[in-house]
Amino acid sequence: MKKLIFIFVLSVNILSAQEILRIDNSISSISYSGTHFLHNWDATNDNITGLIELNDNQILKIGVIAKVKDFKSGNSSLDSNSYRVLDALRISNIIFRSTEIIDSINVINVSGTISFHGIEKDLNVLLDKSTENNNISLKGKFIINLSDFNVERPSLLLQKINNEIEIQINLIFK
Repeated sequence: MKKLIFIFVLSVNILSAQEILRIDNSISSISYSGTHFLHNWDATNDNITGLIELNDNQILKIGVIAKVKDFKSGNSSLDSNSYRVLDALRISNIIFRSTEIIDSINVINVSGTISFHGIEKDLNVLLDKSTENNNISLKGKFIINLSDFNVERPSLLLQKINNEIEIQINLIFK
């Protein structure tokens, strides 16, 4: 959390008309889904931290941090293997920082940098945006390739898991 606040403090130019909202992690989540020819699986993290910076209800910046160890599949063996493969003890955080946002009424186009498994990559995502009771909701999904982040894909019966992982986000900012 301290890293995220530090990033925003350094990058904020004028705070006079701007507002900062925080992720409500009691109703927000990030999930991923993976596949193997024998089965599919998913895991969810509902312990996310993050901020958005607004100016006149237009999103200017987004920053999100999710800990690898907080993704839970409901299967402790699968979770343990995921933490080992992702080196969660050494590289514990997944961090996203926006670099450019095009904010329309119901959709935003977010460009930024994702840091995962010690590798930083550019990412561009379209998200559905809604506003209700001064809360901003961002929902969407996108695909990452494990090979882009030097993740060694585990095998089961001599067949590796698929390279593509679908990420689903449901973030509510208050």
